Amino acid sequence: MIATIFDIDGTLVDSFGFDDACYISAIREVLGEVYIHDDWSNYKNVTDTGSLRQIMEENKIQEVEQVEAVRTKFGELIGQYLQNGGKCLPKRGAIHLINKLLAAEDYEVGFATGGWRHTAKMKLRHAGFNLKNTILTSSDDGDERVVIMKKCLLQLGHCFQRVVYIGDAEWDMQATEKLGWHFIGVGTRLKGKCEFWIKDFSSYNTFMKMLQV
Repeated sequence: MIATIFDIDGTLVDSFGFDDACYISAIREVLGEVYIHDDWSNYKNVTDTGSLRQIMEENKIQEVEQVEAVRTKFGELIGQYLQNGGKCLPKRGAIHLINKLLAAEDYEVGFATGGWRHTAKMKLRHAGFNLKNTILTSSDDGDERVVIMKKCLLQLGHCFQRVVYIGDAEWDMQATEKLGWHFIGVGTRLKGKCEFWIKDFSSYNTFMKMLQV
């Protein structure tokens, strides 16, 4: 049995343009004109909660209830974007791949995202993914990506001979290395940076071979 755990943003859905913009807008609407780094890799934990806590710390904001206020506002902004016809497209071949893996006996599928759960589900559903009976852990489950990923594996609940995480960013790769899992990189940001890499999921057979290496 193989556990296949997927990141979401940039991996299964093309969401970076609007997702980052809505996240920053939500933070500034709640917290004011705070300083935010241009490069997310400057944050210790590149997750919605983790980055927000560091932004608050660096801007000397201590009110813990502000985290929930930003989370709520972010959900409103993502919802408005999608309802107004905003694009949130699946990666090529991603829906077909997930459906095939969910139907297969030798694989268990989970989603482990650094985003918050409510917005992750909005984006996946809008892009056309079927979330029935799926395991999804998120920034609501922890500030650290490693914690989120471990909780996803725990909820999948099997003794796996192999665990594979699929992501699109260097912080995904780093978290996977810490856990000792196998990793498949997706998209332009990781091209040439990891042993197993695909542009998208358009070649089902290529991806399945990588899962079993």
